[in-house]
Amino acid sequence: MSGLLALGLVSALSASTIHLPLAHDSSQQVALHCVTPAHANGQGVLFVHGASFPTMLAFGFEFAPGDSWMDFMAQQGFLACGLDFVGFGASSHPAAMAHAAADAAPVTRAPEAAREIAVAVDYLRKTRGTGRIHLIAHSWGTIPAATFAAKHPDALASLTLFGPVVPKPGEPTEPVHEAWWTISAEARYQQLRFKHVLPPGLTLLEPAVARRWASEFDASVPHVAGDPPGELRIPAGPAADIDAVASGGGYPYDPAAIAVPVFVVYGDYDTVTDDAGATALLAKFRASPLKWRMRIDHGSHVMHLERNRHSLYRSVNAFIHAAQEMQP
Repeated sequence: MSGLLALGLVSALSASTIHLPLAHDSSQQVALHCVTPAHANGQGVLFVHGASFPTMLAFGFEFAPGDSWMDFMAQQGFLACGLDFVGFGASSHPAAMAHAAADAAPVTRAPEAAREIAVAVDYLRKTRGTGRIHLIAHSWGTIPAATFAAKHPDALASLTLFGPVVPKPGEPTEPVHEAWWTISAEARYQQLRFKHVLPPGLTLLEPAVARRWASEFDASVPHVAGDPPGELRIPAGPAADIDAVASGGGYPYDPAAIAVPVFVVYGDYDTVTDDAGATALLAKFRASPLKWRMRIDHGSHVMHLERNRHSLYRSVNAFIHAAQEMQP
């Protein structure tokens, strides 16, 4: 690709952000970040993030100008959008996030997050005229994504569960009761390295993550006066949902109610999903007309930020095309 063409592509695929009020609480808004394709195919991809960092630190993180997972899908002709759940990124931060953590229940549990997905899907269908929507969810985000899919059986064309949360029998769990928890951006970045999991000397994160990710994460979260320097408040609803699944409490949805193609994809170094858990989870989607499961080698739970991310991008794109071929 020539330099001029590359520059033109980057310009054409720049992201924009809109804010959508919640139907059940107009005082709160969710942010939807979208990359509009130069040559649209009439279909859309909606990304939903995991438990601790928002869309633009995940699917929208640019490793170079115009190089993110959202950009990749837009280059395939999809309207590529990523949702920030309430309490994350550019979305509203509810009052509970500004008060003592013990004063409120965990913020942004899966059922309310599923309602936020519904707001984004409604916008894509009615305002953007998107005929078919493919939902791609990561980690905790797979729980509200599947909850939405079960309650709205005709709203989606496919469902991708990347690194889904699965039960881990025997692992200790800790009930979550508070509204939020804290971590520093640098500490979260160090977790992304998975040094305790990867073989000595193996580094998977892209260099751009080491250079910029922590500072961008720090800038994405409001700092509250009186908190320890560098500490970021993160909604605890996702942690409560993860604990409920891990402790055997099950999912807040019926997998058998989901009748769209389902793809479970994860890395061989994923600490949240493993072969047994992925296989057992996928078997529960009994009404799905197409089920794929793929383990990609040399990938961790944050493979979308790693050197093998294009294997993930292309695998999900291939699944979406297979799902499209099944549509009448």
